[in-house]
Amino acid sequence: MLLCIISFSTFGAKAQEATAISSNPGPGLHVALNWDPVKDAVKYNVYRRNESDVNYPITPLNITPVQILTSCTEIKSLLITSPDSADWKLMARGLADKNTLFNPCLLDTVSTISERYNRLKALAKVSMPIAIVAGCGYKDANVTTGNVYYYKIVALNASNAVIKTVASDMKVTAGLFVALPAPSGIMKEAGDDAILIIWDSVPGAAGYILERSQTAIGIFKQVNASQYPTNITKHLNGETLVPAMKGMLDFTRYGPVTGKDTSHNVNGASVYGPLNGTSYYYKVKAIDLFKRPGTASGVVGPAIPQDSTSPSVPMDISTVTNDATGQVTIRWAQVVKNINDHWERPDSTVRYRLYRFTNTDNPDSVPSTYLGEVNTIKGLRFREFTDSVSSLRSIYGNKKWWYRLRSIDMADNISEWSSASSAIVKDTTAPGIPVGLVSKGYEDYIALKWKPNPEPDIAGYVIYRSLCHLGSWVECLPHDTCKLWITYNPSGKSGDKGMTPGTFTHMVDDNNRLPCPCSGPFVYLGEVTSLQIQKAVEADKYFFEDHYIPAGSPVCYAYWVKAKDSSDNVSGTFPIPSIPEQHEIQCERLHDLTPPEKAIISGLFAQSEQIRIKWIGPPTQDTRAYHVYRAIGKDPTSEPLVADYKWVGGMTVELPPVLPKVLTAPYRAPSLATCDKISVQSTPWMSEGSFEDQEIKPKITYWYRVVGIDYDGNETPVDSAAAISTFTFSRKMPDTPVMNTPIAQNEPCGVTITWLPVFDAAKHNGFIVYRGLSANDHFVPVVVRPIKGNTFTDTNIVKGQTYWYRIALLLLNGRLSAMSSSQSLTP
Repeated sequence: MLLCIISFSTFGAKAQEATAISSNPGPGLHVALNWDPVKDAVKYNVYRRNESDVNYPITPLNITPVQILTSCTEIKSLLITSPDSADWKLMARGLADKNTLFNPCLLDTVSTISERYNRLKALAKVSMPIAIVAGCGYKDANVTTGNVYYYKIVALNASNAVIKTVASDMKVTAGLFVALPAPSGIMKEAGDDAILIIWDSVPGAAGYILERSQTAIGIFKQVNASQYPTNITKHLNGETLVPAMKGMLDFTRYGPVTGKDTSHNVNGASVYGPLNGTSYYYKVKAIDLFKRPGTASGVVGPAIPQDSTSPSVPMDISTVTNDATGQVTIRWAQVVKNINDHWERPDSTVRYRLYRFTNTDNPDSVPSTYLGEVNTIKGLRFREFTDSVSSLRSIYGNKKWWYRLRSIDMADNISEWSSASSAIVKDTTAPGIPVGLVSKGYEDYIALKWKPNPEPDIAGYVIYRSLCHLGSWVECLPHDTCKLWITYNPSGKSGDKGMTPGTFTHMVDDNNRLPCPCSGPFVYLGEVTSLQIQKAVEADKYFFEDHYIPAGSPVCYAYWVKAKDSSDNVSGTFPIPSIPEQHEIQCERLHDLTPPEKAIISGLFAQSEQIRIKWIGPPTQDTRAYHVYRAIGKDPTSEPLVADYKWVGGMTVELPPVLPKVLTAPYRAPSLATCDKISVQSTPWMSEGSFEDQEIKPKITYWYRVVGIDYDGNETPVDSAAAISTFTFSRKMPDTPVMNTPIAQNEPCGVTITWLPVFDAAKHNGFIVYRGLSANDHFVPVVVRPIKGNTFTDTNIVKGQTYWYRIALLLLNGRLSAMSSSQSLTP
């Protein structure tokens, strides 16, 4: 409502207006005189003559001049005459400065040129006690009922000189009530929950009564609790009213907490309204200084107030994104009040219009998408709406949206924009699988590159590594779904004539079989960003270098590259690559210059017209062959020179079902060794073998050395291999070592074993550690060289697998002891 249009300036209509009026006959009969103050006047004299007198007497009625009172006692005696102290309160509030009430006892401090003094003059026109206090009112109680009197009011300055005559010949019949005439010029203006009624001022009126009805002939009830009118200077629409007129605003009251419309008390009755959309009719009566109503005006109407106030802006807006569906739910507190904090009527009729934006700029100047209109649901504190269009989600990066609302009431008044609430719709589209992976092995690292993905939101790539078996990554499947490797016995056990060329021994006992090949899980290596990829492409370089490979590693490594976008979506599946991803896995190995560790001759047997040499080698998957070198011993007490050793034969290392081949010429590696020949796990025939030297003569001492050669053609130097001869070794076997109980290690995962006797460098070449998968398994070495100490930690294991260990002692003369009893542990 536009209460600001009401101006509390003055209640008088004409300058120097004066009123003389009689009270009702009976006790307290008097004539009240009320006038407008005169400029520069400080006091007044009141004169009276009878109807038969021609002139006014020289002596005024008032013993002392009428002027502003300065005595607080006198002021209180005039203003506080009833328990509610109505005149005191009226003056205290009417002359208040903002939120501070005025003390009427300080009346003499009010400047006559101040705005407050103008308000004082207006108050004096409607209240005789205030008029007397303000020095512009006088009560003549020495009158007789029925007599006619004439009054004159004269204004004086401080020197008692007459300034002017305020009024003269004001005729009054004592005890006679003359009703004020009906107000004229009545007009109506309907607003929002308010109706403004204005009229021409009635001379002598001390106030007005405004009455209202919903029909032109209905029962009219007073609606104004205060009878004091206002000088109306503006229309309800804000335009200036010329000239200003008397008027009152009939408006709906609202509770300060709930905001709901409430009543106000008028003469002990509760009055509601006016309410929007309802027709109302009005009439006005003027009242005199004794609160006596005059003649009622004609009826004006109908006046129908209309809702023109915008509803409140929706508040407490929040958004929740469903990443699975890509939908955004907007939630807000339902609007129940308008911008004036008044309850919207009818109840729960506010509607909401929702809009989606791409930024938080001024919503009136940027494009938006209208989502729809929803109604209030009565009884709920919050309302929700779900934006479910498929275009909210982008396939290339997260998408950020902003949502705003506007509320609309029943009169189609629309609120301002709400604040913007953002929602991020996550990109859940995984990038494509990287293709074209290319690898290159160097001596101490492996380099990778691939075809960069075309998606614009690619943030980078994640590189994982596992192991390859015969050129492929092999998933670790349960044993009952995986075919076990068949094996053979290349060493010739007790009662066995050894390997029969061209055949395998199919073992019935599973303890003699090798476990199914398994590459193991992929481990995280690192990440490269799209920017790094771009720079590498421009420089024609590989994208990633794996420097975390143990030096001289014999195995082949499986590389798996996964694309990751800016929304952290990763291509393919994890931890098991999908079938298409398995096709993109690249196997690569180090192409190093490090030869295998030297082999150890474990047996040299002089036989009829031949010598059989047996050896054990390091358990390395890239061992391709073994070479046997021989020298003739000219002096039984000393070994021949290294230069005297000549190649006499050897054997290849093959994977089943291919059998090892006897070499008729030294092995020559291909120009490029590939991973399709490299097993993921070592096998017995990789670390042990035999050769029968048939090109010998009897009664000659022969010395032998055995070395390995890998797939890259790196051969163990002959001078590093231990040499033994057929007749210079002792037949006494070394003492069998005694192994202690193995101990499991957590980080890194491993098994630590210890044994006796204590290593003695003067007598021992070292200890060989063997491992099997059962107590009766074929034990194979797990060290690449003899241990020169009494402890070893095996880290090439899998948690949950039971391992069995045995120890053998190798003397400096090349003799190898029997293996210790076995000990087991499940890490």
